[in-house]
Amino acid sequence: MPTSNLVRVFTEEELETRRATVIAELERRFGSLERALEREQDWDYDDEEARLFSEYHAVVFLLSD
Repeated sequence: MPTSNLVRVFTEEELETRRATVIAELERRFGSLERALEREQDWDYDDEEARLFSEYHAVVFLLSD
């Protein structure tokens, strides 16, 4: 069966775990989440950091009511 038409549904627990993992990595790279988000506003980051910012915002959006 081709997997290109499948949709993955994440539980809230999985999303919370992923959010914590992404935040921990942003904090490791920038010292704090606040500093990371400030850096994002400067548009001064590499591709890996861009992926982390994108994932952070996606997970936060999915967890919002």
